[in-house]
Amino acid sequence: MGAASVLVIGAGLPATAAAGPVPDAAPPQWEQVKLPSGNAVLSGTVKPDARTTWAAGFRVPQDDGGLSPVLYTHDDRSSGPWKEMSTASDFTGRINALAATSARDAWLVGDVAWEGEPVMAQHWDGRSWRVKPAPMPANTLGGGLLGVAAVSASNVWAAGWSQVLDKRIPDPDGGTEIVDHNEGLVQHWDGHAWKPSKLPQPYANWGLNAISASGPKDVWAVGSGYGDDDQPVVLHFDGRSWTAMPTPPYGGVYGEFNDVVAKGPRDVWVVGRTLLDDKDRGHALIVHWDGHKWTRMDAPGDAGGLSGVAATRAGIVAVGRAANDDGGYALRASGTRVTSLGFPANADGMSDSPWKISVTGGVVSISGSARYVSEQGPQPLLLTTRL
Repeated sequence: MGAASVLVIGAGLPATAAAGPVPDAAPPQWEQVKLPSGNAVLSGTVKPDARTTWAAGFRVPQDDGGLSPVLYTHDDRSSGPWKEMSTASDFTGRINALAATSARDAWLVGDVAWEGEPVMAQHWDGRSWRVKPAPMPANTLGGGLLGVAAVSASNVWAAGWSQVLDKRIPDPDGGTEIVDHNEGLVQHWDGHAWKPSKLPQPYANWGLNAISASGPKDVWAVGSGYGDDDQPVVLHFDGRSWTAMPTPPYGGVYGEFNDVVAKGPRDVWVVGRTLLDDKDRGHALIVHWDGHKWTRMDAPGDAGGLSGVAATRAGIVAVGRAANDDGGYALRASGTRVTSLGFPANADGMSDSPWKISVTGGVVSISGSARYVSEQGPQPLLLTTRL
């Protein structure tokens, strides 16, 4: 990132001392990227080519208007400012995730679809963004896509959830009672159209939060069950069909998986949140697949639930909340060692909500939102550091 587009923030360790592995002696220094103003939340970043970075999310209006897409772009060859980039005019709602295979092939997926409507996805062909709707399964009342993974221009996967109608019961007052349940949803782009994939049904109520692929025959999707089935979900695609994997250890009374990164069929990392007891606010949940079994990693005790993960050469980095819910938390894992990345402490009058993390060329980027007492709505948050 250009020097003119960042504000250096000293890396501050969370106030609560870690009960687990000892943090690095010198945590990296974080830089806050200056973005165009606007009430917005960022849901991820990607580099479509070596000289460009995109940050996407959604704008939160201060009136009765609905959410709308927001996309920022930066020319990494210069120290110039970030600029807002136009998306398809017929796309409304949130952008929940983005992916790119090249400067001529990228995707934005997002907002909720209502009964009878498709989920609206956008494709970049190198010149403009165009809507490529993803039809929902039959009897769907609503749903959306929360993650996307692009293997190639003709092989893209997106994951989320659908609200499925079970039946309508006439109400004595003349209305109708709706009985429904939630199911995980995976959509596949074959170069021509989006099509829902046939999935196993691990629970009566469940959904997917993220998806990652190391190749056409190694795709992973993660999420959790809802209600009485409140435990993690992991699905795997081997090039032919989707399979529900055995539930990894999560070490508590509740577990959820929020993000996944597949580095290869024998090197898959999943992060999320576990509750140790009924009064717990949430602790970091990190599990690793070596091709044969799941292993739960010991995270620092002050690390709360994790919402994003990205691959590094030596392992992963992840981001989420501190266990005391007082600000963000970032960590890295390599082998069996998990250490804090010293997420910056909240400044006076500011509270941050980091969400996703990415790594390109040794640069780590964390996206999310921040609130300031001087601002009415959330402001886009983008922090970077170099490992």
